[in-house]
Amino acid sequence: MVRKPAVAGMFYPGDEKTLRGMVEGFLETAGVVSDPGVTGIVSPHAGYMYSGSTAGAAFAKAPDHVDTVVVVAPPHRYPVHGASVFDGEGYMTPLGVAPVDRVVTERLLGAGLVYQPRAHVAEHSAEVQVPFIQVKWPAAEITVVLQGSTDPDFSGELAAALLEALRGRDHALVVASSDLSHYQPLEIAKAKDRLIIDAFLSGDPEALERAAASGGEACGIGPMKTLMRYAILNGSREFGAIAWTTSAEASGDTSAVVGYFAGFCSTGR
Repeated sequence: MVRKPAVAGMFYPGDEKTLRGMVEGFLETAGVVSDPGVTGIVSPHAGYMYSGSTAGAAFAKAPDHVDTVVVVAPPHRYPVHGASVFDGEGYMTPLGVAPVDRVVTERLLGAGLVYQPRAHVAEHSAEVQVPFIQVKWPAAEITVVLQGSTDPDFSGELAAALLEALRGRDHALVVASSDLSHYQPLEIAKAKDRLIIDAFLSGDPEALERAAASGGEACGIGPMKTLMRYAILNGSREFGAIAWTTSAEASGDTSAVVGYFAGFCSTGR
């Protein structure tokens, strides 16, 4: 089973040539140097005209050699209990089919996670990450996890499951898909986003919990918690910021913006 694209021609270009050129442009113009020690990134998931440059900065920071990418993304269109692991053969975009890493996927399913098919059909938060993976690492395989739970204990369990599932995958990357503040005036968005970003930079998953409780907004707060816990388990000690932008940079409207953050976790090696 190959998942067909749901938002091609809406969130990103629907033809191969335009899409490839756009993604290559985002990666090349990011002005970011690749870090071979990066084990995970935070990447936004809005339409490319709004968040593509920020996503490009996140992927540009990732290692040049990656074989397996696990995308942990929040569901927007269908409720997910716990987390749902896509149990298919590939994700199709206008660039072709990104093959699923069946070993990693089956390890996660064997760890007690399940596949909730309806959640994946129309979800954009994972799909928009795939063209970046296809352009930067054409031979990479992917595993897609939609995380519905924001419970910190669940994120800890999922992080441990990811660590075990990626055993033997020496060139793996975890992507936490998340936007930040939603439809706030620009100055309020800056303050709310600063709470989330500072918590991420602290390297303390509990700080991220407190930031969310104090008014910080991130639709992918669950995936971000999971990434932080996974990164710590995997030896990452550096948590950094790459870029922060808002939808106002594309729309010119500062009255109700969405915040976009590119961040990374690195072992420093």
